[in-house]
Formats: sequence, C-alpha cells, structure tokens
Amino acid sequence: MFENEVITYIRKHYPDIEVVDTELLGKTVHLRNINVVFHLLPIPFAGLQDISPTYFQEKILEYASQDIQLVHLWQDCWKTKRAIVRSRIAMLCRSCTCFQARKTQVRRIARDVIFDFFAVNHLQGFVEARYNYGLFHDEQLIAAASFSSGRQIMRGGFKSRSFELVRYANLLHHRVTGGLGKLIARFIKEVKPDDIMTYADLDWATGKSYQTLNFTRTDIGKPQQFWINPTEMIRYYPHRLPTQLTKGFRKQTQYDNIDDFLKGSGYVKIYNSGSLKYLLITTH
Repeated sequence: MFENEVITYIRKHYPDIEVVDTELLGKTVHLRNINVVFHLLPIPFAGLQDISPTYFQEKILEYASQDIQLVHLWQDCWKTKRAIVRSRIAMLCRSCTCFQARKTQVRRIARDVIFDFFAVNHLQGFVEARYNYGLFHDEQLIAAASFSSGRQIMRGGFKSRSFELVRYANLLHHRVTGGLGKLIARFIKEVKPDDIMTYADLDWATGKSYQTLNFTRTDIGKPQQFWINPTEMIRYYPHRLPTQLTKGFRKQTQYDNIDDFLKGSGYVKIYNSGSLKYLLITTH
C-alpha cells in the first residue's frame, strides 16, 4: 500500500515516470528527463538487516556522481510527515507555486510564529534558535530561516565569530527563488557574522543550493541510527528511547543488550544517509 500510494502521488505531479527494480533494495521511481530518482523503502523489508550502516549514504553519493538526485523515501516519513513529504515530492517534480525573492519582504519574526511555521513545513520541525527571519508576500509568510547564537571558533589560526543556519523551509507547495540567499543577506547585514555553517540532509538534499550561495562543503556526516516500531512508525534515537522501553529492558532477563531486546520486541533498526556540512565565510 505504501509503495502504491507514493507512486500514484508522484504520477499525479509528474506523469512521465518509470517504476523499476534496480540494484537498490526496493522499488525506484525515475522521473523521465529529470535527474531525480525516488527510492521507496517500506519498513521492514527483506535484506534491511544485512546491509552496511553506510549503504544509503554510499548510494546517495554514487548517484550524485552521475548528477542524479537520489531520494530515500522511508515509509515512516510518508506516514508521520505526509503533508511535508508530499510537498517535497511535488517540488522535485517541479509542480509548485513559485515566487521571486525580489518580490518579498524580510522581517524578524517571533518565536511562536516560527515555531508554528516549522512545525508544519519542515521535516525536522522546530528547534530553538537565536535569530528568526521570515519572507513575506502580501503579508503571507512563505519562507523562514533561523540562526543560532554566535560562538568563538578558531579557523586558520584566528578567532571566528561563527553562527549556524539551523533551519530553512518554504511554505508547503511553494518555492521562493533566491529566498534563502535573501534571508542570509539580511542576517549578515544585521548580525555581522564571520562565518555561517549549516547541514544538508542527504536523504532529501544535494547541497547544490548552498553551493550557489558560495558555501563550501567541509565534511560528510556519518549516517544516524534509529529504531522504528513498524506499527507506530515513529523514529527513536538510540539515546532517546521511550522510558517504557528502557524500563522493560531492565526488568527482563531474556536479552543481554538493548539492541537484541528491541529486535525481539519488533523494532527495526535503520540508518539514514547522514548529512553534508557547509561553511560560508562572510565578507560583511
């Protein structure tokens, strides 16, 4: 059902697709004439426990070397973040409402406003940040970015006042051409950072948008591990397991370690594709 739902939705926005079985685990959906491939990943699926933790990252980088954007679409994301995932799919299919950044206005926005915006429009939701900016078109918030507080970091033997671009998102089914650049420019003008660093989620992003803004890729982050209950489809970091699971493990005697206990309880271990780290040296 998961695969059929996704294929039907993709075809709605981009009819010219090809559904094939490749060397990748699971089905892939190729957008003809666009270098985008969706890799559909039910939970669980045969062979998942036998692959390397770096398998999904390696495939992303392999396809990227051929100028193809490979998107690993996991069933839990489709189920729990369906509206956001549908919007991301539509945007990759080039089926969205587009605005030019020059026709928008930048404003500082309050915490409660950006909390609601990221909760609805960003796959990772809201996270605390020091500086919050929004792009408005006819009084409608259509994109937003948040930046951390500054930290003193040694770069090249000199102290650098460094900040992190923590979140950026467009309104669902909207794209603002030049939007991120406009928000970063305002932040640089007002805060005057020495540099800005950020991360691109490899499951969904290539990092090209950062490169066009003169960011330099500095590192590739390791894949992150998660545990998922196939019934609930909720991801848990190993160090943030629900209290009932950790208590259940301590009370039982059948399993010697938490991993075996989780497998025995029906949980599935997965790894994402990691992330790309980018750095922008500013010239304010």
